[in-house]
Amino acid sequence: MFVLNRLEVDQRMQFIVVTQDYVGLGFAVRLRDEGHEVILACNPRPEDQMGPRAAAYALVGDGLVEKRDLSQLLDRRETLREAYWLWDFNHSVDENETLRAEGFKVFGGGRHANSMEHDRAQCLAFVEQYGLHAPPSVRFASPAEALVFLEAHAEIAYVYKPDEGDSYETFLPEAEEPSEANEELRAHLRANTHTGPFILQERKEGVETNAEVWFQAGEPVFAFMAIECKKKYALDLGHLVGCAFNYAFVVPLDCRAVREVVGRLYPAYREMKYTGFADANFIAAKDGIWFLEKCERFGYNSHPNLFWNLSRTGLGRVIASLVDGTFSPDFAEGFGASLLMSTKEGAPGGHAISFPEKLGHDLFFWDVYQKNGQYLTAGYDPDGYVLLVNAHGFTMETAWENVLEKAARVRFPYRHYRADGDQTNYPTSPLRRYEALKAMGYI
Repeated sequence: MFVLNRLEVDQRMQFIVVTQDYVGLGFAVRLRDEGHEVILACNPRPEDQMGPRAAAYALVGDGLVEKRDLSQLLDRRETLREAYWLWDFNHSVDENETLRAEGFKVFGGGRHANSMEHDRAQCLAFVEQYGLHAPPSVRFASPAEALVFLEAHAEIAYVYKPDEGDSYETFLPEAEEPSEANEELRAHLRANTHTGPFILQERKEGVETNAEVWFQAGEPVFAFMAIECKKKYALDLGHLVGCAFNYAFVVPLDCRAVREVVGRLYPAYREMKYTGFADANFIAAKDGIWFLEKCERFGYNSHPNLFWNLSRTGLGRVIASLVDGTFSPDFAEGFGASLLMSTKEGAPGGHAISFPEKLGHDLFFWDVYQKNGQYLTAGYDPDGYVLLVNAHGFTMETAWENVLEKAARVRFPYRHYRADGDQTNYPTSPLRRYEALKAMGYI
């Protein structure tokens, strides 16, 4: 269990972590371990309230933190005026905006953040007015139209991105030669079963990374960078899983990666008097910077990495100080490494999760509950995600060595995870990307 110093215990606060799919469970557990009063406020999607998924959904977090329906808490919200409402990811927008309008202490989520993640047209319009541009793209309603287009532009490589649906349905051809990548994408489209509109975006050669800036009442106060690998299997093969592992490290607010990307958006955040996170995925290419996406969401894998490995201040105090306008960054040097551990897809719940007690403070729970003192998988996550393991090192290599050592001591049936985060024999190697960003003067 995470142990606080006396000062933090004396500053016990109340947090309501609002979740749709339990991404915020790990934060709720950490806040509990810090000695705060915590409620996990659930607002499930319709598909999670019926059939076998409903039973699995109801299990997640049991025995770990107090759980309530978000609607119940909203009905008695006047009794929760002193609480900090912490949104994981972007969902329940109306509820978020209601609380904001009534003067509650809300962090994360809301209309702006939701539109940045889920409305690509609005996101691009937002960044383009400040000089950030995405690679050229064309929208299609059907694969047949796209195939005609690809055949007419056979020497250009493109990436497939659905306008609706999960981001992991994005398809990035693996062939390095543009014409071969074009053919690979055509084969994918012929076999693709996804329905709905999509875009083909020109693939740009360069170094992909993510820079995130924290704002307090519209002013930038802190920045860090995350370099992640998004595919399930070693050497970055297989399908996208959101984030298989990542490295996080602090960067100066005046570094090139911040100045020329999120830094261009400062006027907008000042006008909004925005408090929260603003990120940008981008490619540092030979022909400049190409914007990919932004989500302004709290809770993606880099945040447990940052808070577990680099923050020298408790999670509760950081969130409260950002909301209250008193935040002062206090983060360690070096690198955080975060590693996704999964069971097999579609695995039923009820499997034991074993680890040494002292390792518990390095774990970020996802699809977990506790019964009779035993940690168990709930079987809710269809992709089999169970938890994240976190570790620090003063180099990327030592951070990876430490996270693998910890992962080896966490056991549950069918466990698997990437073990190649320190290798350099694949194009998306984080070590090589870090070296390239340093050489180009971005960090």
